[in-house]
Amino acid sequence: MANSLTRDFTATPTDAKKFTISFWVRFTKFGSNQSIIANYGNSGNDDFAIQFRNDNTLGIIDWKGAGVNNNHESTRTFQDPTSWYHIVVAGDSTESTGSDRLKLYVNGLRETSWASATDIGQNSDYNWNKETDGTSLGHVIGQSGNGGNIFQGNLAHVHNVDGTALTPSTFGETDSTTGEWKPKLNPSYTVGTNGWFLKFENSGALGTDSSGNSATFTVSGNVKQSISTPSNLFATFNYFHNGVGQQNVISKAGTQIDHANDSYTGKITAASLGMNKGKWYWETKYSTTGGYLSVGFGRNGCDDLTQNMRGSKQLGDDSDGNGNSWAFRAGNSSGQIVKKLRHNNQDAVADMGVTPAVNDIIQCWLDLDNGKAWWGINGTVMNSGSGVGVPNTGAYPHFTFTVGDEFYIPAVSLFGFNGAPQCQVNFGEGRFGTTAVSSGVADNGGNGTFEYSPLAGFYSICTKNIKDYG
Repeated sequence: MANSLTRDFTATPTDAKKFTISFWVRFTKFGSNQSIIANYGNSGNDDFAIQFRNDNTLGIIDWKGAGVNNNHESTRTFQDPTSWYHIVVAGDSTESTGSDRLKLYVNGLRETSWASATDIGQNSDYNWNKETDGTSLGHVIGQSGNGGNIFQGNLAHVHNVDGTALTPSTFGETDSTTGEWKPKLNPSYTVGTNGWFLKFENSGALGTDSSGNSATFTVSGNVKQSISTPSNLFATFNYFHNGVGQQNVISKAGTQIDHANDSYTGKITAASLGMNKGKWYWETKYSTTGGYLSVGFGRNGCDDLTQNMRGSKQLGDDSDGNGNSWAFRAGNSSGQIVKKLRHNNQDAVADMGVTPAVNDIIQCWLDLDNGKAWWGINGTVMNSGSGVGVPNTGAYPHFTFTVGDEFYIPAVSLFGFNGAPQCQVNFGEGRFGTTAVSSGVADNGGNGTFEYSPLAGFYSICTKNIKDYG
């Protein structure tokens, strides 16, 4: 199975009537059905699944034979691409009250409102920690049994407990300083016969079980380790600030976008995090030509940024004429070569002196302490027209601007013609799509990894750096 972690098992469960599943999740794609964790039988009739549904709710379903044994869909929606959620699903069919036989907790608190709920029969077995039809696919993380409904996002600290229904306090706690719910790194519980604990610590062996049960998972497809964690979230492309009308297609856990077609229209996609001070650095790979790629940033918030880019407008163009975005525009298709700085619907520098090509890495430095910005390609800062930029000293910026109380958000736009362009972004996670950077240069806070040097004083875009330096 592609893009998944799988584990087959045959052992008799400690108690099929009781279980606990705990995981931290960050969603990067919305409005589509995605399978997070499941136990799939080949018959399709004896399955268990926790699903992220196309209305952005959570579904928990247990099939028995040709019917539904248990089916719950949350009232709550999960639509924040900037947050990690701690999800705990605890089942105990021995409970006398039907509504207590399956419990959902989010960030330490029990959800009591359901859009729909069908309770499992008292003392019935759940199809989670048991072999369901003799030839089942077993525990599957990341997609459905037929290879579809692929999960798009991040998972951390995934626990499975066989034989006990636990509460969130086993796995998480409230930080005494911040008041935030945070994971317990090494919680204590009895894992049970078919239980396991995945930390995803080893990038070369993501399926390693840390519970002591040696319940190793097989990793297939483009499942990659991420340094984005519940305690330090890195920026990605934001699904909810992604063009007007027809959108770019976001994939690779929010790190890749594709223009939907080559219809001579501009599509802008903003990042999930913004800043109002500090010095910041990120990289964008021009991975497929066929149009223009504009790399830069905007101010006044994502809504202003995306809503003011209509029709053929691209980053650096504003429908309202307020000049709220700045960009380097690259293009190389059918003899049309573009290498310009763009702001307020005008070319600031007509020719930056470089010809962009496939797999070039466009660098951006943003200094919000002094109102300056620079761009580079493949490790070399470009000429501003007055001299080659030096971001670490503040010399020869490509743009200067007055910084107020507004937030500034990294963004790209794709303009399609003679093909559908594609780009991938690295805000510090150390990869473009599913491919790791080759050099691995750390940022100045030691929290991010890049292909080229961020230069002194500049930081990757993650929540820890924004808190410490922004």
